[in-house]
Amino acid sequence: MPASQETITLSVYPDLPSADARRSLASWLRAEDRLRGQVNAAPAADVTPPSDEMSGGATDVLLVAVGSGGAVMVLVQAIAGWLTHRREDVTVKLTLPGGSSAELDVRRARDMDQVTALIEAAVRALAEHEPSAETNER
Repeated sequence: MPASQETITLSVYPDLPSADARRSLASWLRAEDRLRGQVNAAPAADVTPPSDEMSGGATDVLLVAVGSGGAVMVLVQAIAGWLTHRREDVTVKLTLPGGSSAELDVRRARDMDQVTALIEAAVRALAEHEPSAETNER
């Protein structure tokens, strides 16, 4: 495992409380060649659902191990693809190892480019707040 490997925590909060959205996202991510073997479910520890009208919270989170070489971009594109295929409203919360987090509240996403841009902006904002986060873009 590369030394630069980081784990991003994904929490999924659908408009209707259900583990189906989280299982669906996990399956979608595991179908990506670059993420295969890097996506695991784990009990949610200190994860609180968004403070809006959603009555259900996640009992598990997805842990995605990413490193350099574009794995984060593969993750971003995979999440965007999954969100554009959802029929209900959903919030995905991304949390970096240092505790920085961003919530993506998507209302029936249909434009993959728009969703991808939203997720990329959230990941960039999180990376800026992580002292150990380094990007090796070429």
